Parts: sequence; C-alpha cells; structure tokens
Amino acid sequence: MNRNLLTLMLGVASALQVPSSAVAQQFVVPASAKAEIIDATNAYRKTKGLPPLRESESASRVAEAYAHYLAEANKTGHGADGRDPVQRLHAANVKFCKFRGENWHESWTRRDKASPDTAMASAMRFWKKSSGHERALRSASTDIGVGVAGWKHGDQWYYHEIQIFIDNACLKGGEAVANAPPIPDRNPERTQTP
Repeated sequence: MNRNLLTLMLGVASALQVPSSAVAQQFVVPASAKAEIIDATNAYRKTKGLPPLRESESASRVAEAYAHYLAEANKTGHGADGRDPVQRLHAANVKFCKFRGENWHESWTRRDKASPDTAMASAMRFWKKSSGHERALRSASTDIGVGVAGWKHGDQWYYHEIQIFIDNACLKGGEAVANAPPIPDRNPERTQTP
C-alpha cells in the first residue's frame, strides 16, 4: 500500500475519534430534584402515619458525592466505590445514632434526556414497590440525606438518585445523649446478636 495513502488514512481515522470528554459529560440537575425526593418521601411517610424527615446537610453531601461517583464512573450498587454507606458516612464525619438504610436508583434514557421530574418520580415509584427500599422509606429515621447526579455516556442520559436514612434521636447538640431511650429496630423480627 502506498505510504502516503496509509498516512492519510491514519490521519483521517484519528481525526474521526471522539475525545473522551465528549463521550461522557455531566449535565446539570436542578436543586429542585433533591427537594422533590425529600417532599415525596415525606408525603409517603405521612400516608403511613409516620413523622416527616429532616434533611441532614452532612448526609446529603455524602449522598451527593456518591451519586456523582456512580454517574461519572457509570457504575451501580451500594458499594461500587469499595465502601458501604456507613463507611462513607464515617469518612465524612457525619454524626448519627443509627444508620437505617440507603436507597439507590439509576434511570436512563437514550437520545433524549428525561426531565428531572420524570426521573425523580421513577425513583420514588421503584423505591415504593421494592420491599427493602420501601422499608427504608418507612424506617424509624429522623433525618434523610439526598443526592442526585446526571451524566451522559455516549447517547444515554443517566440519573443517579441516593437516599440515606439515619436516626439522630439520641443526639443533642451533636453529642450522644447518655440516657437516650433505645431506638426501635426497623426490622424487629431480625435475630439479635449479643
């Protein structure tokens, strides 16, 4: 093959390669998406006769960071970064009495990005229908942390939503209360270990 033709073909092939930053890129998810999840969670809890949850800013920062990690890395699951939710909370120095659960959801669309409202509604529908996730929605939590992130990978638009449920009933001014009453377990049928 002619050396000039080969050089030209290699040059054209490299020019046609899409830079990696164009293949995966973050897109803005409005702050209202996080508020929508908190509001929908509290509305659901109200239908079950449960008190509303307060937003824990520190737990929300952890949830947000994990949602961004999952979205950017295009990974899934509760331990995709090699840590569990409690380890992430401890690493961020989040104070809490009891960890009650983490809900995680991913939704994606091809070509056209779903609206944040559609994605958040999809997450809530999934969590309500999944027994383990629904149990976290009804847990004996006092606080919730929420994080939402969006990334485009190729022609797919991904939303990752994270909820962290914690109980801070034993804390007063950031310190554990010595004589705090025992916190009821969200799963009382669980076998207790000494």
